[in-house]
Amino acid sequence: MKVNGKEYPLWSQFVERKDEWIGGVLEDFGDSMEKAMGFDGGITEITDITLKPNGADSAMFMVKGKDFSYGFDVSVVGVVGGEDGYITFNGYGGHEWRIKKNQVSKGAD
Repeated sequence: MKVNGKEYPLWSQFVERKDEWIGGVLEDFGDSMEKAMGFDGGITEITDITLKPNGADSAMFMVKGKDFSYGFDVSVVGVVGGEDGYITFNGYGGHEWRIKKNQVSKGAD
């Protein structure tokens, strides 16, 4: 998928396969300052995943949730692994958050 004339294969795969993630979990752990102030984080259900232009030369990756969303410029965040079943992201200021696929099988009653 191209955004601003550039390919973003890592981030595009989440958008192209977003049906696997919608209904899953978005969990925010906050950044180093929030953690120091006692932020306990938050959990919400994933409702959409997008990759859109951010300025003329970059892209914004966004995971939208029912109660909150989290997004970033693709130049400042990376995938850092995480617990089994989760993909964890780490960004500017030590911000950490993760996502987990929808565990409900498609077509189940």
